Amino acid sequence: MISRSFFVGARTVVLACALSLISSPPGAADGAVVVTILQTTDLHGHLLPWDYQRAEPSDDGLARVASRIATIRKETPKVLLLDAGDTIQGTPIEFLHAKDTSKGPDPMAEAMSALKYDAMSVGNHEFNFGLAVLRKAQKESSFPWLSANTRNVSDGSAAFPEYVVKTVAGIRIGILGLTTPNIPNWEPARNRPGLRWEDPVDAARRLVPVLRGKEKCDFVVALIHSGPEVDLKTGEPDGTDDENRVVALSKVPGIDLLLTGHTHRRIPLTRLNGVPMIQPGRWGDVLARVDVTFETSGGKVTVADVSAALLPSDASVATDAAIAAIAAPHDAAARAYMDEVVAVAEEDFPGARARIEDTALLDFVNDTMRDAIGADLSMTSLLPGRFEGFRKGPIKVRNVYTLYPYENALVAIEVDGATLKACLEHAAEFYGAAAWEGSRLVLKPKENMIPYNFDVVQGATYRIDPTAPVGSRIKDLAYRGRPVQPSDRFTLAVNAYRAQGSGGYKVLKGAKVVKEIPDEIRELLIERLRKLGHVRPQTDHNWVVAPDAAWAPATNIRE
Repeated sequence: MISRSFFVGARTVVLACALSLISSPPGAADGAVVVTILQTTDLHGHLLPWDYQRAEPSDDGLARVASRIATIRKETPKVLLLDAGDTIQGTPIEFLHAKDTSKGPDPMAEAMSALKYDAMSVGNHEFNFGLAVLRKAQKESSFPWLSANTRNVSDGSAAFPEYVVKTVAGIRIGILGLTTPNIPNWEPARNRPGLRWEDPVDAARRLVPVLRGKEKCDFVVALIHSGPEVDLKTGEPDGTDDENRVVALSKVPGIDLLLTGHTHRRIPLTRLNGVPMIQPGRWGDVLARVDVTFETSGGKVTVADVSAALLPSDASVATDAAIAAIAAPHDAAARAYMDEVVAVAEEDFPGARARIEDTALLDFVNDTMRDAIGADLSMTSLLPGRFEGFRKGPIKVRNVYTLYPYENALVAIEVDGATLKACLEHAAEFYGAAAWEGSRLVLKPKENMIPYNFDVVQGATYRIDPTAPVGSRIKDLAYRGRPVQPSDRFTLAVNAYRAQGSGGYKVLKGAKVVKEIPDEIRELLIERLRKLGHVRPQTDHNWVVAPDAAWAPATNIRE
């Protein structure tokens, strides 16, 4: 259990830190000094306040954040600018660059360098396009990419700089970079060759004493691409401690500030075990500002106060001209790409009921995957939380982007009948409650289960009984008209993320990989649409939601 003091921290914390890694200038003069720490996280390639999927303005983007940064720097020169990762993936700007890196520097690396970031921690999505793209962007950045817990398998050495020490107004501030350790459960091995991930808590226990001792830091910041693994209101674990480690990290002695990310949440200044923590949303929708007041007396530095705010990137914030200029050619290319018409839908491909009945929309995705890799079966999910589907008429790249927003490669793995059923049983957990209201079966989703973890299988037939106990909901599972036996063998097309056992599909972890196609599934969908030109919705109704039914004992049926 988490102690009652979980969220209660001392107002004043005694610390020690600051200076560059190269030299040791004199410490801070006696008196009070305020150092401002600015943080972004999970920018995901969002340079401009523009939603490429919806083709409309948005209240986010680094260009608006840049205007806030410039205003704050005019107020005070005592500023550090940091980012908690997931930077070079997420918009068509970064996707197009990753597909052709010969056209100049990475757009995000160029923009963040122009803003003079001091450091960035490495996020899991930095690996989506492979190490070559990652290392190129890292090299093109004027600031260090930090990740103390990403290690080389060969000798255990650090794969990235572990920390950096900066001096602001005579205060030595150590910045320890950390990354969610769950990357091997998301990324295929080809995107992370020769790397392993240490628990960030172990890395911090190893390095915080170094920052306090050898580096003589007055203040230690943990800049981590990870979020809290508990409900912040109750302190109860939320089951994500394989990827989120911030609460455990807050218990490491010597950390004075937790700058977090990964979970895309706006978390105002909160104290975890006495340590201030903040998280500034995603995509540059807010900028975190943390003001730390230090008191120096006789060479001893203490923290008198920590205050913070989340500053939104709404329409009242101007777009920074310099960042807009860097983004301009990439933005033009991305808009043209998203506006390209790839096919014409003869009728609607609705998506609203994709989690309660078989749909032509997901059949199209599954059939594309299965045909592209030559598998017996295919498994996918509706990735957006809500999606109206393809409307009758032109289908643009942006529509396919909305249907399949992630950079997922295609993999065929070998599974047996027992594994196939276990996957479907896990998916069927999505139905948290089922009740009859008149002649209508009303379903409610399981609380806290992410909708895109409800996968459907193409190539087999089955029935889901949402009224049955969890683990016993899959009925009449058959392949080519024959009941599936636990020992039957199949090849199953899935995305690379799912092939690692992610999303609760742990039975797939370690499955034999039969074939891999490095192309993103979204690109396979676009290519197929282009070839077809015109598409008509077709649904084979290979799965249904239907409770067990039986005739009442007294029923007489005439022959």
